[in-house]
Order: sequence, then structure tokens, then C-alpha cells
Amino acid sequence: MNVWVPNELQRLKKVVIHRPGPEIDLMLPENIEAFGENANGELQSNPNYLLFDDLVLLSRLRSEHDDLVRILQAACGSSNTLEFRSLLRAILYTDAPRQQIIDGIIEIEKATWDHTINKRERSLLLSLGPQDLERVLISGCHPNGTRILRWPAPNLLFARDLAAVVGKNILLTYARKPARLREMLITRTLFEHHRDFEDATLLDIGSMVKDPAIEGGDVMVLSEGRVAIGVGQRTNLESGQAAAQLLLANGIQCVYLVEMQVARSTMHLDTVFTLVDESTCLAYSPLISEPGGVRITSVEQGKKPYQRAGSFLDVLREDGLHLHAIPCGGADPIQQDREQWSDGANAFALAPGKVILYARNERTLERMNRSGFEVFHANDFCRNAQYLLQDPARKVVVAIEGPELSRGRGGPRCLTMPLERQ
Repeated sequence: MNVWVPNELQRLKKVVIHRPGPEIDLMLPENIEAFGENANGELQSNPNYLLFDDLVLLSRLRSEHDDLVRILQAACGSSNTLEFRSLLRAILYTDAPRQQIIDGIIEIEKATWDHTINKRERSLLLSLGPQDLERVLISGCHPNGTRILRWPAPNLLFARDLAAVVGKNILLTYARKPARLREMLITRTLFEHHRDFEDATLLDIGSMVKDPAIEGGDVMVLSEGRVAIGVGQRTNLESGQAAAQLLLANGIQCVYLVEMQVARSTMHLDTVFTLVDESTCLAYSPLISEPGGVRITSVEQGKKPYQRAGSFLDVLREDGLHLHAIPCGGADPIQQDREQWSDGANAFALAPGKVILYARNERTLERMNRSGFEVFHANDFCRNAQYLLQDPARKVVVAIEGPELSRGRGGPRCLTMPLERQ
């Protein structure tokens, strides 16, 4: 399988998604509270928090996700829209990756939740066929309903964070939050063992950093030689620096480390900034367009890392990337905050000037329309996809419904992991 992502915009050729399944229906009310009271009535972090804002309705969640998948299939073909479950199942026919995943998960369960998988349960896992084992790894439950793992892995829905393809390289990722440790262990093992990726260059910071933490939502390929890495709630500075070293050794000329406020609303760089065409971006203005919104360090070939002055857009402009920023939420600061929270800055590009965004972000869509983007709904776009994608003069934003999807804190870019662009 060819792996190639030169930037965020080129025509999509191959993408990974994960259709939500039983893992969603296995979340409980205790999984949606970030904090709780201890026996003394003191507020403390909830170790069972699974990062969703609410319990979601699986049938509606699937319907919304299916609309996204139809758009992706219309853009790059059904055979090139890859389901994560199928990729995982393919490696579970082989003993080495099976054992690597199972033993790694046993360690995670014990270290994270003090949950012991005993020898009998380990033997049971090793004896399962690929389909049943895949179900356990994602849902946490045996097909007969017996819970084997402490909690499900509902965040697998947000495939973007599982890895980042940069050029011909696959940057492996590490979760900062306990809820995502299992899925990223599984994904690292998948890329190491799946025959389709045997020719890809895997970049792994795991041995370079004491506490590795980097997610795909923080990695943005601005151009063939330039990458931005967000540093904040999910990616720590040491991991961003290590990733920059690996990228510079594998074809990238410049990496921008973009240090953001540590907040749930801005968990990844792509929650505040995405490219929509060669000269336009969606931006959460307080952080991206204003000086002091973020702290920027340039890491370049043959130079010591150095701090940059001005806003992120100012820095990009100095380096030759001139971007017109469409403000997420429009000009009203209140609506900027509201629509940034509901992923109004998180667009996914099918091709230059052809992007997907949540329909609920109405003011963002209005501003995009004023900037020349025609707004299509899923059905209309799918009927005319090839015609629209082949017309370089047309600017298109496909507005998809996402009331349930957004409760997991992720937009269209978060839901997709591109493997290949033209």
C-alpha cells in the first residue's frame, strides 16, 4: 500500500475510519465525568473518565458517521475507505501481534485501573478467533457479554489521533489520557505487523521520551517540507521535540512547535486551525490570528530551535505561506467560543477547496460562504462528487450533521486518518 501525505489538501486517495460499534453502548454515566468527589468530599480526577461529554445514542451516531463515510467513498472510492476493524482483524491471524497486543493490554489494565487479567483470561484471549478478539479489544467484552477489560475504547471513533502520515512516513502516536492507551498500543502494533505497511517508514518516539504523549490531531502537514505540531493537553513538549527530530531526519525541513493553552476545548491543534485551500484556513482567532495566542518555536535543518514573534499566521506569512483566515464563529467573540467548542475550526479536506464541516457551526459556514465556498449537504455532494472535485474553480464545504458525533469532542478531521493523497 502506498503511503503519501504531502500536505493537508491534496486530493484524497485513501483514508482510515472507524465505524462506531458496541463499545459506544458500553459506556456508563461514571465514564462521562472528568472529576468526582472522593470519600472526604474533595474533588479529584475521575480515573474512569472516557473523554466523551455525554452518553451518546449509537443508532444516531452511526447514522451521522455513515453520512461522513458516504462522502469519503464518493471522493476516493469504497475500496479506499478503510475500516480500522478490518485492518486490525488482518493482523490477528498471526501469533506475534496477537501476543504483543494482549500482553501490552494486560499491562495497561493493571497500571491504569488496577485490573488484573488472570492466566485463564489471557488464555481465553489467545484462543479467540480474529473477529471475536477484535471485538474484545475494542468493546472490552466477550461476544457472550462477559466483560474482560475494564472499559470499552469509544474514542477509536476519532481515527485521526491513532497515527499521522507525514510524507512517506508514519509517525506512531502515544496517548496522554488513560482512556486512549489501548487503542494506540493496538495501532502501533498494527503498523508494525500489517503487510500493507511493510514498506512504510515508521517514526517512533517511544524510546526517546520518558513519558511519550503525542496524538495525530496535533500533527499538521502544512506543505511537503513543513509540519506544525501542537503542544498542549494531549501532546507534551518533549514528545513534540522528539517527533521534530525524527521528521527532520526523514525529509522535513521545518517543524513548528505550537504551544497552546492546556484546555479541553483546545485539546489539539486541529481544534483551532485547519487548512481549507492553498491560501485559506479556518482559525479560532484568539489563538491563531492574534500575537501571543500561542508560543511558537521553529525547529529547522541545521539550526538550533528558536522562538518566533507574532501570531501563528504572522510566522507562516514570514516563511512564505500567506493564509487568509476565515474566523471560526465569525466576528462575534461569543460565537467564536461556542463554535470552536463544537469543532467549527475542524475541517477535513477532500481536495484543495473541498472540505467537510459540521452543519451546526452556522456562523462559520456563513463566513465560508462569503469567502466563496458553496455549502452542500451530504446527499447533494455525493450525487455530484466527481464533477465538483474535478473543478478547481469550485470551492465547496460539505455540511454534515453531528449532534451525537460532537459529544465525543471531535470534528470531521478528527474522524479521519488519511493514508494517501495525490
